[in-house]
Amino acid sequence: MPEVSFHSMTQASQPAVEDAVSRALDLAGISAADLGQSCLVKINAMSQEVLPGRNSGPWVVEALLSQLRKRFPELRLTLADSDVAGYPQFGRACRHWGYDQLARRFDARVVNLAREPYREVSTNNPVCPTLAFPRAVFQSDSIINLPVMKTHVLSGISCCLKNHWGLLPRLRYQYHRQVHQVIAELNRQVEQTVFNLVDATVAMEGSGPKTGLPRPCGLLLAGRDRVACDAAALDYMGLPRDIAPHVRLSQEAGVGVMDYRAIGDAVEPAGFEPPSLGQDIVSLLERRLRAIPGLGRQLYRPQIAPLLGWVGTMYNEQVWFRRTGRAYLAQVLGGSPWGAQFASLPGCPDARA
Repeated sequence: MPEVSFHSMTQASQPAVEDAVSRALDLAGISAADLGQSCLVKINAMSQEVLPGRNSGPWVVEALLSQLRKRFPELRLTLADSDVAGYPQFGRACRHWGYDQLARRFDARVVNLAREPYREVSTNNPVCPTLAFPRAVFQSDSIINLPVMKTHVLSGISCCLKNHWGLLPRLRYQYHRQVHQVIAELNRQVEQTVFNLVDATVAMEGSGPKTGLPRPCGLLLAGRDRVACDAAALDYMGLPRDIAPHVRLSQEAGVGVMDYRAIGDAVEPAGFEPPSLGQDIVSLLERRLRAIPGLGRQLYRPQIAPLLGWVGTMYNEQVWFRRTGRAYLAQVLGGSPWGAQFASLPGCPDARA
């Protein structure tokens, strides 16, 4: 039975985070043999705006890169994610959240997977007969998965398995209707993932992954098994496991198992607010447009869908973030021990103004 370790932090400080990451690596027994010569660290960098709970916390990224560099000084490190559909946000996310500074500090290269050459893989799966993966995925001996714990209006949760969605940046919006099956299949194809570190220092509940409510937890989850980590995340969030069918489907695909043994710090279910599609206007509109006979299929052709993705992103940036997101950020800045961490990021606006 795989182990999933829980690490609670009583202080919102970089030393506390690094200590937790160090203990997680020790408990998982991560060795040079696991990592090989090159390791891709898959973060979640979907948001150029600084909104707590959207992206992997830079303090967790920093602690992981620091530990890897200390333990494996010759390891070639890559920090990677991809642009969202129809909108090139990754470069700005790296600047605003400080990922590019961390990469320079720890001698890691930054790769936008959406701009990498692709290789098609045959899956023998009728839902997605072929999947196109970026070159960097195949060039890495190992992958360390660093998602942020979030609810998700389409997939139930966004955690370890869903974080690998970003390893499939080419036309991935076409799979939204079969999101659970495709998440399971793409994880079946990616065998190099040796360690998962789930950032729940500040997670997200409600209508995630973009318009949810930040939820400070001061917690990290970790383990080798992606399926077990996601099952543990669901249990911690207090959400039913069937809210995220891709977790069970990934178990059936042989990616991992849902039964796990909890080690580390004792935690109680946090009682997250579940996702509601009706609270996310962009996702709700997409589902309704896709349901229109004839027109829905035409709208989500490769020639048109990126434009719709751009419009949705513009709404979230220019309307929702200004009206609601900045208030959520202000609450964390002023009322959470993790507020100082966000206030220090290069792209953090003065949300209290």
